[in-house]
Amino acid sequence: MLWPTLGVHLDWERTAVVVGSVFRSVWLAVGPLVGVLVGAYIANRNQRKHWIADNKRAEYRKLLSTLASTFTGIIELRAPGVALGPAEQRKILNLEVRAGAVIMDRLFIAEEIEKMNLLVRWNHALREYDKTLNSDAFGAAFSPIRDDLRRAAGKIIEKK
Repeated sequence: MLWPTLGVHLDWERTAVVVGSVFRSVWLAVGPLVGVLVGAYIANRNQRKHWIADNKRAEYRKLLSTLASTFTGIIELRAPGVALGPAEQRKILNLEVRAGAVIMDRLFIAEEIEKMNLLVRWNHALREYDKTLNSDAFGAAFSPIRDDLRRAAGKIIEKK
């Protein structure tokens, strides 16, 4: 066939063979690089998911241990028949402040904590205990908080 404007004769079969050969040569050089890039992207994405899950687990662990130690510390310090001096009052305040700070400074689980309304529930349990000194009621208020945190942490563990 004669190319109309250039006066060049094109052999389509030969052109297809040459183009195919060039494409194959380019793909042999570029194909492995594309494979490496895709593999690196997938590995990076999975590594990031694991990193986030690990940080969430660590934050739940810290939060649970802080709330549990605060709970037991307050129960011990406010035991019936035990007078509270200034040192004990300061210790209770420090426990409460530390627990509140740990609730509020979570980065990876902040959204879940907000949905649980955790700070409000924890503070309500503390104030009710201050009024009544009923350790059973305090335990009953703490148990659902603890259970919600364990359940949320368990979901992270199951995803891995």
